[in-house]
Amino acid sequence: MENVIVGSRKEKLEKWSSRNKISPDLSRLVLTSVEEPEETPYLLEDITQGFGKLPKGARGELRNALLRVQVYCSIESNADPIKVSKQLFISQVLEKLLFGNNLLLCEEDIREEAKAKRKGR
Repeated sequence: MENVIVGSRKEKLEKWSSRNKISPDLSRLVLTSVEEPEETPYLLEDITQGFGKLPKGARGELRNALLRVQVYCSIESNADPIKVSKQLFISQVLEKLLFGNNLLLCEEDIREEAKAKRKGR
């Protein structure tokens, strides 16, 4: 999962963190959260505190990492369906928690709102 988060088969988490001005501790926490979803409840406070210290550009890079995880999980859903569904859920929860919404789910939300408005006519 480290390769998915950093977006490269060759780059390591520490180098990606440094290049994007993301604390290595925060990067490891996010990686642990995605790889071991059951640990997430115990990591949330540290993740949100670390996120609060990030510069704007670094926040965008972290969001891209969460989006890559979501895409990867959607593609790999047959590998280990239970584990992958948990990883997808955690990456969506983290994105919602840290950024206020899910980019990949926004289109679905807009469609649902449009359907509801049409039914209300």
